[in-house]
Amino acid sequence: MRMNHPELGNHSCVIRTPSGEIITSGEQGIRPPLLCLRENPVILKDAVVSDKVIGKAAALLFAYGGVRSIWAQRMSEAAIAFLTNAGIAFDYAERVEVILNRDGSDICPMERRALGIDSPAEAFRVFNEVIA
Repeated sequence: MRMNHPELGNHSCVIRTPSGEIITSGEQGIRPPLLCLRENPVILKDAVVSDKVIGKAAALLFAYGGVRSIWAQRMSEAAIAFLTNAGIAFDYAERVEVILNRDGSDICPMERRALGIDSPAEAFRVFNEVIA
C-alpha cells in the first residue's frame, strides 16, 4: 500500500497531527518519538509519520503514542513484523533485515534492545531511561 506522506526534505522525521500541525525533527534514531512523548504524551495520537529510518525501537515508541500510520525510507524486518501485528498501517521504500549502527559495523543498540520487547509501554519505559 502506498500512503501520502509529507516530504522529508532535510528532516529525519515529519509528523502530521490530526489537527494538521506539522512537527519536524532533525534528530536521529528514536529521539523524535521519544522527545514527542516526553513533551506531550498525546501529540502522536492518530498522527501520520514519515521517517528516514524505522526500526523496531521507533515502531514501538510510535505505537505507544498511538500513531495512525508510518512511512519510512528504510524499515527493518522486526519493525514490519511488529507494526503488522499491532495493526498500524505502514509503507516503506526500502526493507532491510536490521537497522545498523551509525558506522554500519553492527546492529543498532536500540534495535538490539527492542528485539526482546513487545510492549510499547515497556519500550517507552526502557528507552526513556536509556536516553536521558
